[in-house]
Amino acid sequence: MIRLLLISALLFQLVSCKPYQVQNSVVKQTSIKEFKNPYFDNPEIDYVYKAQIEVYGNKLGGIFVAKKISDSVHRVVFTTEFGNKLMDFELSDNEFKVNYIIEQLDKKIILNTLKEDFRLLLKVHHQINQSFENDLFNVYKSNNDKRFIYFFINRNDNKLIKLISASKYKEKVVFEFESKNTTFAEMIRINHKNIKLKIELNQIIN
Repeated sequence: MIRLLLISALLFQLVSCKPYQVQNSVVKQTSIKEFKNPYFDNPEIDYVYKAQIEVYGNKLGGIFVAKKISDSVHRVVFTTEFGNKLMDFELSDNEFKVNYIIEQLDKKIILNTLKEDFRLLLKVHHQINQSFENDLFNVYKSNNDKRFIYFFINRNDNKLIKLISASKYKEKVVFEFESKNTTFAEMIRINHKNIKLKIELNQIIN
């Protein structure tokens, strides 16, 4: 009985430690060295969304605005629908400036998570280290510190459909996009796998 339990525990450990892989995909040779995320790249556009954030049981709704203010810096402002500011960030690959954040969100773990989410959402240029493909997607892999970023590009219309941030073994954060064209995402969902944080953004049409 003890031997059976030890074998079961070993098998569970081997399965749970299996390296993360893109489902039903094969590695392909590619000359692509960089992927350019097009959704927040235009400095002439104010990207305005109705936002819903669920974080550790707290629900916040309001208006999310992102703006590219220089070649490398975006500004993110989240307000209530009545215009009261909830958070205000400026961020790039290497810098993160908090202009304002409400006390409810001013916790280290939440602040660091929002920083990494918005940095990944808004970053335009990504170095590609490996490529995959399956029946639906071309997938580009980028190394990002201790994480790996996977970009899922629809093979039919060349739209960025999904972005996954993963550790060596499992998914950590999934970004999903719905868009009518390749340069603007009308709907964005951000879902964390290991903490209680969900963000949904829906375009506000003027």
